[in-house]
Amino acid sequence: MSTENLTFDDVKNLLVKTVATEAGITPAELATDRPFTSYGLDSMAALTVGVEIEDTLGLTDLPVNLMWDHPTVDRLAAALWRRIEDTPVAAGAEGEE
Repeated sequence: MSTENLTFDDVKNLLVKTVATEAGITPAELATDRPFTSYGLDSMAALTVGVEIEDTLGLTDLPVNLMWDHPTVDRLAAALWRRIEDTPVAAGAEGEE
């Protein structure tokens, strides 16, 4: 997935689905302001979520402690969104309309 047409809501929805799957609950049951640890997620779950983020959003070099530094879906989505917005435009893509 390219980040070009991605919205903040897309990022947040991906996190909700991925974290809910790891927690063994439905996305509707996941409160985005509750810490990941309250759902029993551990370092292995954090790695799985990180891989899903990298694969789906095409982000690379994510810090391994990303989920612990941003311990809720709300905070992690905001951090990822900042990272996406800082991603440089591919060579030759600037000014194309």
